[in-house]
Amino acid sequence: MNEEIKQLNEDSRIQDKLREAYIKQMEIGYQEMAKINLGIANEWCSIENEAEAINEGIWKQK
Repeated sequence: MNEEIKQLNEDSRIQDKLREAYIKQMEIGYQEMAKINLGIANEWCSIENEAEAINEGIWKQK
């Protein structure tokens, strides 16, 4: 059994498939991170715009 595992480990086709699977998983992870970062950026811009509107409102009242 150990010898079979060792042979599979040394098989370049299996290594290529593992590498492809790893790259695909990383791609999915980066896409998910990009969605999260975009959501955070959009929320931040919305909050910043709201703060500017409030600030302008206060200055106009004075």
